[in-house]
Amino acid sequence: MKFFRDKRFAILWTVLRIWLGYEWISAAIEKVSNPTWVGSKAGVAITGFLKGSLSKATGDHPLVQGWYASFVQSVALPNAKVFSYLVAYGELLVGISLILGALTIVGLLAGAFMNLNYMLAGTTSTNPNLYTVAILLMAAGSNAYIFGLDKFIVPRLSKLFNKNSNIKTLT
Repeated sequence: MKFFRDKRFAILWTVLRIWLGYEWISAAIEKVSNPTWVGSKAGVAITGFLKGSLSKATGDHPLVQGWYASFVQSVALPNAKVFSYLVAYGELLVGISLILGALTIVGLLAGAFMNLNYMLAGTTSTNPNLYTVAILLMAAGSNAYIFGLDKFIVPRLSKLFNKNSNIKTLT
């Protein structure tokens, strides 16, 4: 759609990107400053969250699908401390990425992946909104980071990958 690629809308995408980054950083600060997420009691808060998701995996119309409940039971809960740090610092990195417009697409993908997992765990809250904004920003492509550090980072990365590419093109 032209709307996403039209450079005149870059300021709109920038405002949305910075707002989304702020939302991620706000959530991350609460976790990083909380010892039940990061610190001496790391894993306690996420264990409660994950057990709550398991309780939503029962009944005729469960909020949490069986396959995801199996993942929670066999992977996430036994590694709650690791996931606790991954969530807290992952949210922080996503927020920084989006506010600075640095590795924006990576930040959007990581944020959307976290939102998707929160929703799969049976939590809606603001996750559908944040997920939708991330998808819209991905559709906007480079217009989402014209006003950001990616304006300088992406061309350098492109040169680096093209320079080091061993793929030969047929002509």
